[in-house]
Amino acid sequence: MRTGFGNPLFLLLAAAVLALGIWAPTGLTGKDEYLLGLRIPLEMMERDAWWIPFIDGEPRLKKPPFIYWLGRASYETFGPSLAAGRAVTVAFALLLLGCAAWLGRRLATSHAPHFTGAAEVRLAGLLAASVLLGMSGVASESRRLMLDMPVAALATAAFCFYWSWLEKPRWSALLAAAMLLAAALLTKGPAAIIVFGAALLALLLARRELWQPLLTRLPQQFAFAAVALALPAGWYLDVKSRHGAQLAAAAEHELEARGLWNVSPDAAMGIATLALPWSFVALHALWSHRHEAHARFLALWLGLSLLPFFFIHVFDRYLIGALLPLALACALALQRGTTPAWARRLGSLPPALVAIVLCLLLWRWNKGGAWWPLVPAIVFFLWSWWRSRAHAGLLIVSAALLWSVGWGIAFPALGVNAVPAQLIDLTRGRPVTLFMGPQPALLPALSGRALHQTSQLAAADVKPGTLIAVRDEDTAALAAQTKALGVTPVPTFRYAALTSAGSGIRFARQGATAEDWQAAWATRSPAPLESTVHILEVKP
Repeated sequence: MRTGFGNPLFLLLAAAVLALGIWAPTGLTGKDEYLLGLRIPLEMMERDAWWIPFIDGEPRLKKPPFIYWLGRASYETFGPSLAAGRAVTVAFALLLLGCAAWLGRRLATSHAPHFTGAAEVRLAGLLAASVLLGMSGVASESRRLMLDMPVAALATAAFCFYWSWLEKPRWSALLAAAMLLAAALLTKGPAAIIVFGAALLALLLARRELWQPLLTRLPQQFAFAAVALALPAGWYLDVKSRHGAQLAAAAEHELEARGLWNVSPDAAMGIATLALPWSFVALHALWSHRHEAHARFLALWLGLSLLPFFFIHVFDRYLIGALLPLALACALALQRGTTPAWARRLGSLPPALVAIVLCLLLWRWNKGGAWWPLVPAIVFFLWSWWRSRAHAGLLIVSAALLWSVGWGIAFPALGVNAVPAQLIDLTRGRPVTLFMGPQPALLPALSGRALHQTSQLAAADVKPGTLIAVRDEDTAALAAQTKALGVTPVPTFRYAALTSAGSGIRFARQGATAEDWQAAWATRSPAPLESTVHILEVKP
């Protein structure tokens, strides 16, 4: 399968846009990254474990291991660092862009035959990849070592190769599809099935003639299934034989966390957020061209991708795979010149408002000159998106630039999760327990050690010489547990910082009120919103 994504300059530019600032310890993060994604490969290195990931002394069985394997491989190759870990996700984001380019070209020739020229077909692919590059979900999720971007990229790539095989049967394409699907299943199994299955089912419903090669090549289908399932099934069966009770408990916990049959419109709101600023342009394109084959295919693909998530508890990032049909709809609309001003302007408002608020906070809190690069990015973005006549290049460049500058330069300047250099020196080579929180969130990645995190202390966590890190909000719980264990840790160091609270952009301390925000604005300081982190030492 030719990707149609062979422009090295575009690849380099896309990598620069997505990777800007991933090395910053105060950059965009989230609890699943700093608690799991960055720490699990570190503990695997410390235990010399490959096959089964470990975290906090226990096998990590809630998710399959593929990304943790890659995380460890990156750490082993480049040394443990934020950049080495997050570069894995950036690479998968580039793969997803490549899939968008290939799909744009394929869609232009198979579903939209009015694009007959080779230049038009190439442009359709480039526009699809460029639109996807400027979508909110890609801009944010490519910067964090988590599972959602990789599984979307792997499952979409598997679909691309499978589609290629349906139209032109080659064993190489089918084998590539099977191997990619196996990797996706080893990343996040149910999500891989949804991303791959929704795209394939939409294709088969939109192009009924493809059922014939599907049904007449049953031996190849069995071979495809065997290769795709061999390693995931082997890993699962081996883990079940070794850690059966823990695997069952992990599966039960995941089912409870997802809240099956909990009907909610969150998926619709989530995909609209992830696609910003292109959300309304894409929806208008799907509606206005609803009688055309390509729009029906994309609408089916989008609907099938979202359908399962209306019945479970969902985080927005789970929907990354559903961005592809929206990007493809935008690309075809741009090529036709059918992007109404109201759709562009409405979609531009939320990103612009977020960027303006970020700019004002940086200015008000006197965070150096980091707000300066954001100002021209906002102006350029609004000018491009509010013009009476749309210009595809301006729309694409301004959206990608706004997200890149915002997440890569401006947001890190806020100092969220900042870790004092003195603390890194203090903890070097010493046993450390991160209690509850956990804070300092990025200390494991910065120190190159997994460290130990717990919300329930055991005797092993309070051995003499151990340092315990705890937020001010959790000190009462710590005091009760250490008293029960018969130890009294001594304060050694403390500092104050804005800290992540699950979501990457929720950085005020737990329990912060509107009055605290008003005080932070009035005093020109984030101090009223900061958490105090205490470092305590267990003395002999």
